[in-house]
Amino acid sequence: MENVHQVAKRVEKIVAKRLPRLKALVVGTVQDPRKRQGLRHDFGDDALALLAGLLCLRTSLRRVETLSAELGLGRDGTGISDGALGHMLKLCDEHVFDELLVRSNKDAIRRGQFKPCGLNQHWAAIDGKYTTLDHHCGGLGQKVVEDSGVHWKVGYLRASLVSAAGRPALGQWAMGPRETTETNQEKLKHTGETTNLRPFIASLRSQYGDLLANVTLDAGLWSKEVYLELDDQGIGVFAGLKSNKPDLHDEVVRVLNIERRRSRPLAETPWEAHKGGVLRRQLWRSQALDGWNGWRNLRQVVVVEQTWSETDDEGNPAGKTETELRYFVTNATTGMLHPEHLLLLVRRHWAIENDCNWTFDVQFGEDDRAWTTQNKSILVLGVLRMIAYNMLQHMRKSHVQVISTTGKASPRPWADLAERIRDALRDLYKRLGPLAVAWSRIGTRDASSDWAQRQLSTS
Repeated sequence: MENVHQVAKRVEKIVAKRLPRLKALVVGTVQDPRKRQGLRHDFGDDALALLAGLLCLRTSLRRVETLSAELGLGRDGTGISDGALGHMLKLCDEHVFDELLVRSNKDAIRRGQFKPCGLNQHWAAIDGKYTTLDHHCGGLGQKVVEDSGVHWKVGYLRASLVSAAGRPALGQWAMGPRETTETNQEKLKHTGETTNLRPFIASLRSQYGDLLANVTLDAGLWSKEVYLELDDQGIGVFAGLKSNKPDLHDEVVRVLNIERRRSRPLAETPWEAHKGGVLRRQLWRSQALDGWNGWRNLRQVVVVEQTWSETDDEGNPAGKTETELRYFVTNATTGMLHPEHLLLLVRRHWAIENDCNWTFDVQFGEDDRAWTTQNKSILVLGVLRMIAYNMLQHMRKSHVQVISTTGKASPRPWADLAERIRDALRDLYKRLGPLAVAWSRIGTRDASSDWAQRQLSTS
């Protein structure tokens, strides 16, 4: 049976340590976008209120305002209004919290939280995300004209370290609009992904170094030119392959169909519960296409056969089945990625969608319950969500997992963890007095610049 007191203590310990540290990083790395005239809340308090709201899964800035009052934040300890928080976000540039995310991730790296889990190397997944707005997002939206009217698609790439246990988010890159002759509206909203991929990877490598030694990409995100360029830079690539690269796709399908007919799978997963039935994945690979048609260092091509089946009364596969084939290519050697590693990487390939993007959409309400969309605030909040997501994921999957009666550990439900964090913040408030006193002074530039610099010197 779960020890509620121990879980509460672990949550409180992490919160009490990490939030002041994050505030110190805000003080040392983030430039306050507001004018210096007039009465203002401390900028660190604003950032802390937003992060606390995300950690507690508050659904609106009004609820963040209520939470900030409960925690004694703000100029006089009575909270920060939703209007003040919204105004601050409206003034922010989309990159204002980028350095805060990088610094907090480097803290996690030093604590060993980003070590590969199940794989021998670091692998980062990159994927595109789009949000529809009724304004141009400070010039970053792509104008789209449809029968329903005119709107703007704001596109950005996101990266997640899928080799780590918590699948932490590493950064985002706003793609911005670009001139194009494309008239197909469905294709238009994806225009620019491949073009922006290279500068995004270069930016991530400048921030994280060898943590970005290998990347996994969705089929629509890369081209032959990108593959060869990344290979020339010594970056490992594992990429999905579909019919948008018809020559390569047809040849890979031909070669791997032969492998599937003449040999058993090199790796497979056991049957596992999935969508009312059971699912199994089997993998074959070939090394026959290295150098084919100018595809230099195409060292492995892979097919994964995914079979879903209905079950009998005992849960065994029986009845209707559905089969899907998915193809991948990589410049990684067979020594670097064994069949079992390849199969695991195929599953991790989708982690940025199933972990990061799903959490942003469902738990944070990025699309349906956006706190504010003024100016570039949707992008500013995106980076803050990454910081909160990383902290929540680490707690869910490492420190405060749910232990079953059989001793099996599983991630703690989001809503349960959010309420425990809120309880921990309230307990800290009761013991320390207003957190505006306990934490705001930490972040005052004039009062504690020496302390903040000492904190930053460890980054």
